[in-house]
Amino acid sequence: MLTEAAIRTAVVRDVAAAVGQPAHVVFEFWVPRSHERADVAVIGRSTLHGLEIKTARDSLKRLPRQAAAYTRIFDRCEAVLATRHLEVALEILPPWWGVRLVNDDASLTMMRAAEPNSGVDAEILVRLLWRDEAYAAVSGLDDDIDPRACRHQLWTILLDTLDIESLKTVVRHALLSRKATSARVPTRRFAVS
Repeated sequence: MLTEAAIRTAVVRDVAAAVGQPAHVVFEFWVPRSHERADVAVIGRSTLHGLEIKTARDSLKRLPRQAAAYTRIFDRCEAVLATRHLEVALEILPPWWGVRLVNDDASLTMMRAAEPNSGVDAEILVRLLWRDEAYAAVSGLDDDIDPRACRHQLWTILLDTLDIESLKTVVRHALLSRKATSARVPTRRFAVS
């Protein structure tokens, strides 16, 4: 039986390479408000792609809650599934979610390609920005910003000023610029070469 670590390796190989350069992969990516963690997030210049892995040992009990949470922040979402989960997962997941099956040799078979997500929630997405990242983004928009503004004030300015596509760009840029060692929650992240 394949481990999640073996499946993650296949996900990084297949999905991260397709995102393009630069791309970062983050394992256990935190989703604001819901406190769910996507097994793998692939961050590129033009996409934030979330993936949930369900091995043969896993259950699908949390999948509806995870799907709802990931819909709020990811541009595209995929489930990477053991064959035994396919039928039930297809009933649970929205039709725009991608689905890949894990083969016995740890290769992945595309069952359904991920389509763009139209349900990204700007108020949840902006919460991915740390205070200094939000301040830098607001500073680029307004020279008269209070240097003591808290992150909630900065998030509000961004929400009031930017459309969703511009906000996505700001968030992806911030995530790509982060160093794994500065994260408050330790992550295993690397740049795909």
